Amino acid sequence: MNGLFRRQGVVWPMRHRARFLALVGACILLMSLALAACGSATSARSVSHGFTGYVWQVVAISHGGKVTSIPARLQVALRFSPGGQFGANDSVNFHSGTYRTTGDGFTTSDMASTLAGYAGHDPAVLLAISAIGSFGNGVQATVKLTADRLVVGAGSYTLTCQRRGPQVDVPAAAGTGG
Repeated sequence: MNGLFRRQGVVWPMRHRARFLALVGACILLMSLALAACGSATSARSVSHGFTGYVWQVVAISHGGKVTSIPARLQVALRFSPGGQFGANDSVNFHSGTYRTTGDGFTTSDMASTLAGYAGHDPAVLLAISAIGSFGNGVQATVKLTADRLVVGAGSYTLTCQRRGPQVDVPAAAGTGG
């Protein structure tokens, strides 16, 4: 009887130890994969840099050394939801997509737009259409935030904006998986 317990005391724990270590290794691997997946999902969301979560009315656009005031009636605005949705109204079309904050601003992706035409000649509208159109996929925009004033540089345009209010997350459309 004593040999059986000794045998169990020596042989069985070694087998159990090997199985236990294999199980621990598998658990660590699965947990690290799960945490990595959570980390990538979180990094796709915006990280608050002070400008996220707000609607910003564009009050002036600089281009080619010239600054043009944008009348409030045109409702030119940038929108940054807390969940990473980006929206921009150029007074004729609405542009939407996602954004991700960077060290000095943000990048846009998955951009789409309504397709209304504009046959007018208002220089402020034409400038707003061109400036907002510069937020294409993968564009790196720079941001300078001072209190309720946001200055955004995108391509050859600089948009000066005033904070107008909070921007909530827009629910994903049914069937989009979001």
